Amino acid sequence: MGSGPAGMEVADAALKGGSPEIALQIATNVLAIHPGNEDALLTKGEALTAMGRNDEAAAAFGAVLAVNSRSVGANIGLGRLRLGTNPVQAEQLFLEALNREPRNDVALNDLGIARDLQGRHADAQTAYRQALGINPEMSAAQVNLALSLAMSGQSRDAVQLLRPLADKPGASQQTRHDLAAVLMMSGDRASAAQILSKDLPPDQVQEALKAFASAQPNAAAAMMGAAPEPLPAPNVPAPASPPQAAAQASAAPSPSPPAGPASVVSKPAAPERSAVAPAAGAVEVQLAGPVPSKSAAQAKWDRLARAFPGELGQREPVLAEVEEHGHTVWRVRARGFTNDGAASSFCEQVRTTGTSCKVIE
Repeated sequence: MGSGPAGMEVADAALKGGSPEIALQIATNVLAIHPGNEDALLTKGEALTAMGRNDEAAAAFGAVLAVNSRSVGANIGLGRLRLGTNPVQAEQLFLEALNREPRNDVALNDLGIARDLQGRHADAQTAYRQALGINPEMSAAQVNLALSLAMSGQSRDAVQLLRPLADKPGASQQTRHDLAAVLMMSGDRASAAQILSKDLPPDQVQEALKAFASAQPNAAAAMMGAAPEPLPAPNVPAPASPPQAAAQASAAPSPSPPAGPASVVSKPAAPERSAVAPAAGAVEVQLAGPVPSKSAAQAKWDRLARAFPGELGQREPVLAEVEEHGHTVWRVRARGFTNDGAASSFCEQVRTTGTSCKVIE
């Protein structure tokens, strides 16, 4: 594995199947033999992004650009890394990709996410519709368009767009929950509860409804970035495939609330964690990437708790405000581990689902 094209095919399958660790291992094997292999570098960047190792992912995408300064995939990958902290910069990276490949439906979908995060919903909807004009079956763009419509006050249109996707045989749980959120935003609490009850026990249904009600419309934006469409191969637009851009915390990003880019603050950067040793049961793990507001962090936690009730149902959420590169962002964490070993075991379990997780040192 990893000695030729077949190895990269396995790596791509591992990424789509939620096993970024395997994809990273294969890409690393290929790069040991062919250090400048563009496809392997892109896969490495994607895998590292999925694992929450964003700095390393950025370095991998940068290495792609050193090999091929016109790489569409590298610009998209870097753009996704910027979504949570600087959606304006992310938009520019997606536009740069589209300058080279105007009909790249993946870049158009991500462009819409970046615009929604800035509160420019009409512009975002234009991008989603352009992506669907190129690929009418692109479920990510369909879901994101519905969420964007809901955020801009067009909840009825959003429901009409999303319901057929959620009612399809074999529709994902995530798509159904997206429809529940949109129904809640339209004021139809009963229908939203009915949908959620298919997947969640009654107490979690009420918690989800409460989260949707308290965070709207930011809740819809927080649904967008967790696992976007796969990156295109070098200079070749990729066909859309699930999961949609509103899936588990990744991605991605990922994308979070429509409040625009995180504001610059003048106070000095504070450490993310006290140097004092944590008390028993207070060890934390970090889930997913940074988001630009507390409401988006809460929505992200609620989403993860619904997706992984066994792993997160009894954990205490921690929404940590930190400063990165002069911007205030929020990180989603879970508390309640007696020691680092227990937290590491938990992260290993969660990462098997493709969700990033790391122990806070």
